[in-house]
Amino acid sequence: MGLIKRDQLEEKGVLLIERVPVAVHRRETALSKQALTPTDDISRVKSEAQKMIEKAQAEADAIREAAREEGRREGREESAARLEEALETLNQAVKERKKIIKDAEGELLRLSLKIAEQIIRSEVSLHRDVSLNIVSEAIGRVSDREQIIVRVNREDAEYLKRYKDRLAGMLDGVKSFSIIEDANIEPGGCIIETNLGFIDARIATKLKSIEEALQRVSSEDR
Repeated sequence: MGLIKRDQLEEKGVLLIERVPVAVHRRETALSKQALTPTDDISRVKSEAQKMIEKAQAEADAIREAAREEGRREGREESAARLEEALETLNQAVKERKKIIKDAEGELLRLSLKIAEQIIRSEVSLHRDVSLNIVSEAIGRVSDREQIIVRVNREDAEYLKRYKDRLAGMLDGVKSFSIIEDANIEPGGCIIETNLGFIDARIATKLKSIEEALQRVSSEDR
């Protein structure tokens, strides 16, 4: 706005207004720049804050992934340790089993033979034809036809004499065939004598053969 000089007002009675140039445009430009600066700062701050958030988020994700990987690694290590422990337990059990079997092997063999003997003797006492089958099987191994003597228990002798012709007929050309009682032979078994030797078909002998066979199998498995 213009300034009014007092001397001019009193002398001439005229009101003069002095125009003073004002840099309006420059002020407006400066103000405009000042007005834009806070907005730019806010945008920049927001941008930097967003970057910090994203960086923090990435670090958090990396930490979580590392934790999961560590957990998986620890889980694998724990599983491997448990598996190794289980295998060790199994191996120990196998060793203990072998030791138990080895320690009990003799007793198991003895028990098995005892059971076999009881079964055989029970069959012999219940079925008289068992002795007939045993004698027939033994005669089938005879090669000498000159003289055949069948020694059996007294109880079996009476029964086998009924089948003397049948038994003798198993050997073509036999000249002498006889059945003799022998108290030293247990029921069910027999001894067959020939000029060339004898065939031992007693129950005790058969059980002894079974025992030896089982012992051989046991030795091979060790």
